[in-house]
Amino acid sequence: MNRILKPCGRLSLCAEMVREGSRLADIGTDHGYLPIALCLSEKIPSALACDINPLPLKSAEENIAKYHLSDRIKTRLSDGLSEVRPDEVDDVVIAGMGGELIRDILTAAPWVKDEAKRLVLQPMTHHEDLVLWLYENGFAIIDQIAVLDDGKYYTVLSAQYNGQSQPCDSYTALVGKLGLDDENSRGFLSRSLHNLRNKSKGDPAVLPLVRRLEEAIRESE
Repeated sequence: MNRILKPCGRLSLCAEMVREGSRLADIGTDHGYLPIALCLSEKIPSALACDINPLPLKSAEENIAKYHLSDRIKTRLSDGLSEVRPDEVDDVVIAGMGGELIRDILTAAPWVKDEAKRLVLQPMTHHEDLVLWLYENGFAIIDQIAVLDDGKYYTVLSAQYNGQSQPCDSYTALVGKLGLDDENSRGFLSRSLHNLRNKSKGDPAVLPLVRRLEEAIRESE
């Protein structure tokens, strides 16, 4: 991956999950680093760099021009996927937002329920709400990986619609497809466990989930 992505592990992981040769929509593009790096590496032919705010979009436009990619990457002012047409893109990246907001963006764009589309999602918080939504709405999680980035753990997942809704309990939503034999996954889930312990002080109903996650982490060590 191009050097401009190296400082940010979570974005590098998003880039790895984008399919070769796909047309990309990067939602919440900020400075446009992800589509720029993917085009420079020739992994993708084109991209839409979308953001709800004009200022980051202007910064993205300047960076795109700096790398002479204005013919391949178009910027678009868009609230989520509202200004993106289904026929324009194959893969959609939504990174750096809360899981609940990502869920709402996907809910507002029913065209993502298409077996030809691939979603690459990086929730900053409430990843379990996003995983729950994916399972209940007929998406299969293709891959899910945890990464340590600047001292904090994040998870990135790729998903694809297959029309088969699956039941999803709170433990499955929390763990998803993370493998507890992986150090970063354990670190990520240990952080989730810490948050759950705090939550359980005011909500005893959370205690069974706390105990189950404690046991799973302990057995993996």
